[in-house]
Amino acid sequence: MSWTTQLWNRPILKAKKKPVKKKGLVNFKGPDGVKVLLDQDVGEIHTQVKGDFDKWKNKCNELSNADIGVVGKAANNSKGVPEGKEYFDTLLEHLENHVTGAASRLGIEKHFFKGPLAEFEKILGTPDRIITDDDVKEMAGFTEDIAVFYSGNEGKSNPKNIPFRVPTGVSPAEGGKFEADGWTTVYGHYRTPQYVEYRTKVKDSKNEIPAVDSSWYGDEGGSQKPPMYQAMFSNSSKSEGEGALVTTGLLGILEEFNKKIKGAELDIVIIDFATGGGISNMEQKAEMLANFSLLRDHIKRLMNNPATFSANGKVAYSGSPNALLDNINDKKFNVSRKSSKFITTLGGLEEVVGHERINKFQVRLTRPLLKLILDKVMREKGLFATPDNKKIWFTADDGGVKGVLRNWGDKIPDNLKPIKKSWVASLWR
Repeated sequence: MSWTTQLWNRPILKAKKKPVKKKGLVNFKGPDGVKVLLDQDVGEIHTQVKGDFDKWKNKCNELSNADIGVVGKAANNSKGVPEGKEYFDTLLEHLENHVTGAASRLGIEKHFFKGPLAEFEKILGTPDRIITDDDVKEMAGFTEDIAVFYSGNEGKSNPKNIPFRVPTGVSPAEGGKFEADGWTTVYGHYRTPQYVEYRTKVKDSKNEIPAVDSSWYGDEGGSQKPPMYQAMFSNSSKSEGEGALVTTGLLGILEEFNKKIKGAELDIVIIDFATGGGISNMEQKAEMLANFSLLRDHIKRLMNNPATFSANGKVAYSGSPNALLDNINDKKFNVSRKSSKFITTLGGLEEVVGHERINKFQVRLTRPLLKLILDKVMREKGLFATPDNKKIWFTADDGGVKGVLRNWGDKIPDNLKPIKKSWVASLWR
């Protein structure tokens, strides 16, 4: 019986996959299509963990046929091969093409490794894509699915416990032939010295592959570590120490990924209303921004700074060192864990790994959005005065251009009155 045909009897529940993105100021579409730029720091995921995975995959590709004690694809054309049965050369092919018992019972060929393995490789090898909570959940599920084969089905799903019926030896028979002395069961691998002797003398096999290392087979539940076992469990929570063939198995690499991803952070989040959508619900967005203390206090400082206003009272929005809009849009705020919650909501980052730990935040406003924020930060809260105690008002207050501040020294028409506080503003008191 082939050593890959009995491995798994358990149905595998695959997590739903969703598109993912990531890294080094990468675009992310927030609520209402607003443009968000992220720098997601996932530590050594794309270096150490990827390196371990590449080493694992390359090794499993290199190990083939005699290296792992199998004839491989050459047996596909042999007499007596069951219909539909297919043999493979490399250890990686055995992993990728194994069909689960559960899927087979449904009459469907379901490749257990191929989908999750390909997704894991994408996550590790694409530094410019964002890792999401869905990715982490899928990899956690993949990890659990592999780990369960260590003890699943009362240990019978473990590669080291796969039974094989092999001869105990051979003896001369009539007519100059040989026959098996008897039969016994070994676990983990079938290619024992007695099996090779049987194949050579009884079956007259030419160029028979040599017997495998004795550490690959043994009694049920023994310490044997055949190639598939090493590819799955070496250097993991299920098997201490590195494997002789495969240093660290897939389970160990997945466990390291799961451990390191918990430390993910967003080094900077830039929410860009100026160039990237998000133009709907502007009143609500202005309300949220006006009540974000870091931004609110920064705007107050700018509005109380005489340098924001030129000698003739003009307000510069951009293009000068003291330009109001530039000084808001260029400001990088150091963020606390509490502030991370606000930024996560504003940018729609709930599914982005690391959103609980945002280090810096930047927001880019348009003039109309700034006007709405100034209404809420200053005018609705009774803070109408500029540095010379002139009231803050806009050209739109008397039919002018929307979102443009009047010059500092302009006379306010008598019919203009302070704006009444909104009922929304009162909620934040």
